[in-house]
Amino acid sequence: MFNLNSKKNLATISILAMLAAIFFISGIFYWLYISAQENLLNNWQNRNFHIAQEVGYYLKTPIDAISFTAIKINDMISKGATNEEISKFLIDESEIYKNVIAGNDTGIYGFCQGEYLDSSGWIPDENYIPQNRPWYKSAIHANGKIALVEPYKNLQTFTMMMSVSQLLNDKKSVISMDIYLGEVQKIIEKILSENEIVEMAIVMNNNGVVVAHSDIEEIGRKYINDKTNTFGRRLTEKMSENNQKIFQISNDNKKFLAFVENASNQWNMVLLLNEEKLFRSLQYIYIFSALTLVIVLGGIFAGFYFTNRKILENEKLSREIQAVADIYAAMAKIDLETDSIKLLRSNKNLDNLLGGDLKNYSKRIITIMKKYSADQSRNLLVNFINPATMQERLAEINSISHEFLNHEDHWIRVRFIVVERDENKKIKNFILAFESIDEDRKHQEKLREMSEMDAMTKIRNRGSGEALVRNKMAEGMRGMFCLLDADKFKSINDNYGHAVGDKVIIEIANCLKKTFRDTDIFFRLGGDEFAVYADEVTDEETGKNIFERFFHNLDKIEIPELGERKICVSVGGTFYPADKNDSFENLYKRADSGLYESKKILGNYISFNYDE
Repeated sequence: MFNLNSKKNLATISILAMLAAIFFISGIFYWLYISAQENLLNNWQNRNFHIAQEVGYYLKTPIDAISFTAIKINDMISKGATNEEISKFLIDESEIYKNVIAGNDTGIYGFCQGEYLDSSGWIPDENYIPQNRPWYKSAIHANGKIALVEPYKNLQTFTMMMSVSQLLNDKKSVISMDIYLGEVQKIIEKILSENEIVEMAIVMNNNGVVVAHSDIEEIGRKYINDKTNTFGRRLTEKMSENNQKIFQISNDNKKFLAFVENASNQWNMVLLLNEEKLFRSLQYIYIFSALTLVIVLGGIFAGFYFTNRKILENEKLSREIQAVADIYAAMAKIDLETDSIKLLRSNKNLDNLLGGDLKNYSKRIITIMKKYSADQSRNLLVNFINPATMQERLAEINSISHEFLNHEDHWIRVRFIVVERDENKKIKNFILAFESIDEDRKHQEKLREMSEMDAMTKIRNRGSGEALVRNKMAEGMRGMFCLLDADKFKSINDNYGHAVGDKVIIEIANCLKKTFRDTDIFFRLGGDEFAVYADEVTDEETGKNIFERFFHNLDKIEIPELGERKICVSVGGTFYPADKNDSFENLYKRADSGLYESKKILGNYISFNYDE
């Protein structure tokens, strides 16, 4: 029979079991709470990362603009361009970038070949010395690299401004552009309006200068060594300690969690979250859940098993999520110990290439990438993806990337990201991630094309046109080179106005488009002057026939303001090559001499010249 002592022992065991269960459950939920905290922090860290990317991208366009402009002006200076020509180029470029860069109202300016040039038309007084200005000194100090001048506060608009500048090849000339940072302030204000947990949002540079702040009164302060704002000073000190990305900080009896992300080489994005509000929902959820599971002991063990398994999966997934950003279109985790593939994020291209087979990664990856890449990108991609050299290339770093054209002629960035190493630092598994960068590449190409185009006529400008002619000559492409300009163009401007003169220039350019082939090169030299290079045209008869068509197209031009007056053009032509040592400079001189002869004859006329 079951005696009293046995019942007491059973009761004692039950109580002890209950206490153990409660203790065990409490431990489980504490662990779950900590894991949830970590996931919550990771989510906010990822969110701040994307905000920092948005802020950093705002800087990318003006940096690209200055970089492209510097390349063109370096080329013009090397070819002996005058400051008047460079100033005209700056005006044209500024008109382009005003439509591309938000917040650029001042255009491009600089100190070039001993003279201050300003595309906006501003003329400094005699006390203005460009070499003493921050934009010039910063560019000199950067020695050819893009310089971001320390931001300063506009006291009228309470917004920040910043200069982007670059030293040119002659080590004396500098070009620069001013941008308002109001767009950055809008990003900050949007963050606060959307998240009540966010107490403060700040963008500051590495010198502690506040570029944007949710409190507009703080804009322009320099927090480093700021005696009037101890919180700002403590914040910058915390940021500099071991380059912390997440840390705690308090102010006015409030505790904050600070999230810091690099927004560019010189800026940092800082979010300050109310710690109590951030974790309050987690506390309520897990306290209630723990009490419920204590009462329902029958479901504890099943719940524990399920929760434990999910926690382990979440921890593993958390490491994977932290290793990559959300920008990737396709991701696969590669386990080198089993030589297997696990799809983390898939797309149609990746599925087709794998064909459902997730084994034998090292033996198949080169074949797969050959199918995925365009012909011109194949060899470099195979060298990058080669499993035999991967361990060596990633011995000291955790990520490498490569950009290539895929089989659909879209630009893709592929990246290796190390997830785990063994005790000998040998890679055990890594993530292979694919990111589409086609839109960004096309944006850069659009900027490049805009920089090579004449703003008025929409044909090539002098710099890009001359470069293409030189390339044709270097390739040994024979052809006809011509210089042309409108007869008595000055009288058109004087009698009918510059607006009519502009119409004449545009119509001449349109006639060039109608007359010459897509393979030919025609471009505007400046003013009413144009140049043409028609490849494989090697005799006067063919050249004259082509220009008869051009003159015929000119006769069709109708500009109401000119009435019955016809547009006439003089042309000087020559052929390449004249001899084995022929050069572009000699070609230009011969065509110019021919143009001089044509000017002596009234009406549309072309003169060919063979002697310099």
